[in-house]
Amino acid sequence: MLAYSVSAALNSGLFAKVIVSSDDPAIGRIAEWYGAVFVLRPPELASDSAQLVDVARHVLGVLRSQGMEPEAICQCMPNCPLVHSADIVEHWRRFKDGDRLFQISVIPYRGVYPQWAVVSDEQQGGRWLFGERSLVRSQELPRTFCPTGAIWWARTRNFLAQNAFYGSPFHLAPMDPNRGIDIDDEEDLKLAELLVHGLTVRDGASPLERVKHDAYVPGRLSA
Repeated sequence: MLAYSVSAALNSGLFAKVIVSSDDPAIGRIAEWYGAVFVLRPPELASDSAQLVDVARHVLGVLRSQGMEPEAICQCMPNCPLVHSADIVEHWRRFKDGDRLFQISVIPYRGVYPQWAVVSDEQQGGRWLFGERSLVRSQELPRTFCPTGAIWWARTRNFLAQNAFYGSPFHLAPMDPNRGIDIDDEEDLKLAELLVHGLTVRDGASPLERVKHDAYVPGRLSA
């Protein structure tokens, strides 16, 4: 997954540096093999409760110590491996041309309506999460989007000032829902595999970004 997100960022041609932050040197070696710069993440930013905002701030601090002050930053999560370099370029165009401060990639909800969400108690009793006011015909519901970690843009100054990728005001950048899938657990991985196979059969080509490098082999020296 790391190879695809790094390759998409590099193939976009937009970035002075493509950086992978991790507390694991093994991940760092993989990142370097595919052409990224590895930044070692401190242990306090590698816990289950660590925040992406703090990780990004740490990377910016490393860049600042090297004399680099980027005007804008882009975060591409490796658990969104179907993102394309063309998506990153298109989202940059929207971000730049719209003079936006914060921009979050989103995909439309498909087949479900979040307004109809229900939650369950310990006895499987149901409760409408957003109340019964949302129980209207689907045709009357506004179009809704779900954030995906594929491509997040932010102006560095505003990001540091507001300490958020969802700063004020933030804008949405819709993308193809087939390529915006987030893989957070094993079921997501199975769904992504089915999606890749299905689109490959339908289109005659893999939907994954082409990785212009040999596959990483553990123990191999970095390129």
